[in-house]
Amino acid sequence: MERSEFVTAIRQLDAAAEILAKAGPQDWEFDALRLLAFFRRYDNLGPGLEAFVTSDDELFARTAQAALTMAGRNEFTASHALLEQARSLLLAT
Repeated sequence: MERSEFVTAIRQLDAAAEILAKAGPQDWEFDALRLLAFFRRYDNLGPGLEAFVTSDDELFARTAQAALTMAGRNEFTASHALLEQARSLLLAT
């Protein structure tokens, strides 16, 4: 996955988690903020760092798109599940 594609996906995940935290069920707010903090760590990588690896690049990108789409449609359960899936696709580096 190219760095620009990764950054795009991460920013979509950031946006989905932020929507979930602000507009989703109140009892999910803490978990949504936890996910937001997790994805923002990857958004703040330095320009020379390639500290990201996914187990499936295409699935990661599609999951990010779907998470944002579902959050935008107030489908919070689906968005939350997709955010968790995206998190699981990121491999520790």
